[in-house]
Amino acid sequence: MPKQLRLVDAANTHNPALIVLKEQGFELTLIPDEEDEFELGLWCAKKENVELLADDPLSLLGLAAILQHRGIEWRKDGDENARAAVVEATYGDGED
Repeated sequence: MPKQLRLVDAANTHNPALIVLKEQGFELTLIPDEEDEFELGLWCAKKENVELLADDPLSLLGLAAILQHRGIEWRKDGDENARAAVVEATYGDGED
């Protein structure tokens, strides 16, 4: 049986995420945080007429994945609320 892989959101995954974005043709930049000099700012990925902004490289890659799989019309009418379903399955509906 193959060994199970567990990949965790951590700083050591940021560089691979940025490499994947570059391989997908995105130009990567940072938009500095003008209010907090200790924060890097927003990560930006640009390609053609698309600009993605996120607080970290993994979130930026997640936005690129949404775009890749769902297209420009990424928000679909009739989508299930998957987030709410997972929360409810884990914690219940909150009613006693």
